Amino acid sequence: MTISEWRLRLAELCRDCVLSDSDDEGDCLRLAHALMMQAPESRSDVTGLDLSVILSHLPPVARIECLIEQGALDSVALALLPEEASYLMSRSIDGAWLASVFLPGMEEDMTSEGSSLAMALTSALLASLAHVAQPAGASAVQSATITGTARCDGDVWPQGGDAYAESIWQRPAGTLLN
Repeated sequence: MTISEWRLRLAELCRDCVLSDSDDEGDCLRLAHALMMQAPESRSDVTGLDLSVILSHLPPVARIECLIEQGALDSVALALLPEEASYLMSRSIDGAWLASVFLPGMEEDMTSEGSSLAMALTSALLASLAHVAQPAGASAVQSATITGTARCDGDVWPQGGDAYAESIWQRPAGTLLN
């Protein structure tokens, strides 16, 4: 899998985490772990970070499965965070969760929302990983499109020359991705 394909899958799963309900949380966490385990061995040309070093902390699948079976979804989300990551979580009065994740090499943190702490934190982590894995020559619009931080005209995100170049990606109405 190329770095662009991996970043696209991160962005898709980031969106799925935001939109998931409580029945799908375990599946989203399993997919996030599997996708992080499949990270291409490459050094980010933008941040200089080696993805294999950042993701070397990942626990084995058996541990993730055990935690999910026990209902410890928040613990799974925390286990996915690299040791070098900084994070902040909050919950609104109406029950929506917000999480921000900052990885080394980033200038700003990535923030995402979710129906639970686990989904918000996982979504923010996936957006952060997509950002730090940005290949050389990727424009700010391309990076923002992948990580969901671009300005949009209505609900249609701008096309870039990266993985989204083949079609216009649309944000589901009523959602905030990152």
